[in-house]
Order: sequence, then structure tokens, then C-alpha cells
Amino acid sequence: MNTPRIKYYARLDYCQSSGETPKYTITAECGFMPEMEQLRGKDGKVSMYFRKKIKDDKSSTPPMMLQAKNSLNFTGLKDYWLDGKMSGYCFGYPDPRPTYSSKNKPNPLFPCKDDGFLFVVHDSDTQAQIKPKAFELIVIEGGKLMISAYCKQLVMGGFDEALKQLREQSNLL
Repeated sequence: MNTPRIKYYARLDYCQSSGETPKYTITAECGFMPEMEQLRGKDGKVSMYFRKKIKDDKSSTPPMMLQAKNSLNFTGLKDYWLDGKMSGYCFGYPDPRPTYSSKNKPNPLFPCKDDGFLFVVHDSDTQAQIKPKAFELIVIEGGKLMISAYCKQLVMGGFDEALKQLREQSNLL
């Protein structure tokens, strides 16, 4: 398998001040993904809410998701749970439609519709908490079709060197 092109990396840390729905804010990033700028809130930060699937149906919608500014579904988190346990790794991709919601809001991630998202999930300190401490996001340019395979590669250590470099390059905000 060829090494994919990583176009963006971000670390999202849990906000202690978040309410009932866990909130994560980008604290470090590197790479180029201008679409993320459109997700900045009034506080100047990019934050996302970690949510459960709204409807408990049998659809293929992942049970967990990250929701960005203006209720944009940033991505579902596929393979977040495996065999009833947090896997520590998951994947997703942006909504490929040009608009979202019943109000037809412009989808800021539409230009990235062919990209894939990989996540490293940093578990909480206590098993009683379901909220992770942090997520690391790796955006693979044009990786949507292969993202499941890339996630398996991530789990097996295939991205270890790239992750090390991304962590070193990312600027702590």
C-alpha cells in the first residue's frame, strides 16, 4: 500500500468547562486545510462536540460522531467501538453534499469530500469516563475510498513515524 498524502493534522483536547456534551478544542495543528478556518467559533477556536447518534436505528450511521460549528456533522466515527470496547482508533470522512441541514446551509467541508479522516483516540484516565482525553485527527488527501484500510495500517503502526513528525511540527496554540 502506498503511503498516503497527509494534508492536515490536529490535536483536539477535552475542555474541562464543557457541559453535558463533551467538547474538544484544537490545541495543536499543522498542514494545510483552509476549510477548518470556517469552523472557528466566536472565541477564535475550532471546537467540536463528541455526540452519540441521535436515532437508535439499525442504519450504518456510526454510533458516535464529532459535531462542529453550526451543528455541522464533521464526521461519524467508524470503528470507535469494537467488540463493545473503545478501539483507540477510528475513521470517517466529511459529508459529500454541498449543503447540510434542513436549512440547506453551505457545507464548509464540501471541497474535502474525497478526503478521509483518521483518529487516534486517547482514553480517559478512568475507565468510568466514556469521554476520551483527546483525539488526534489526520486528514488523508483523497483518502475516502481507502480510509478503512488506512485505519488498519494506523493500528498496525504504519503511521507511527508520520505521527511522530506531525506531533513535532504542530504548533501548540
